[in-house]
Amino acid sequence: MTPRIKNLVLSLGLAALAVSCSRPSNISEKPGHGSANGKTESVPDAKPDNPVHTIVMPHYEPVFPPGPGRNEFVTACVVCHSPRYITMQPRFSRSTWLSEVKKMKDVYGAHISDEQALKITDYLVSINGKPDSGQAPKGTYGE
Repeated sequence: MTPRIKNLVLSLGLAALAVSCSRPSNISEKPGHGSANGKTESVPDAKPDNPVHTIVMPHYEPVFPPGPGRNEFVTACVVCHSPRYITMQPRFSRSTWLSEVKKMKDVYGAHISDEQALKITDYLVSINGKPDSGQAPKGTYGE
């Protein structure tokens, strides 16, 4: 992209931003309107004539049910992965989960023992597993 085109795109973007900031907001003034949980958060420096409006988006963390291996799972996995990332994974068979946990340990250096890897696998299967095909992928524990 030539410098002339870059300057044109940047100028148009800044102009659009300036126009959108100068128009009055059409956000409803009703309490709880537009928020998923009805809670609003006040902004300490908010002034009635301030054109900048703040909204607070709800933040929902996944809930990991109790079960064998949960403590090992939370301690070892959430250090590197967000809880939401973990819950977004597809339903894997036990052999696939075991392969994934082994990969985290052996390839990416997760600080877990073989015993913890098995407990974590058991937990993952209990919360997000599907029936095994009967064949473990190459390189899994217990070969």
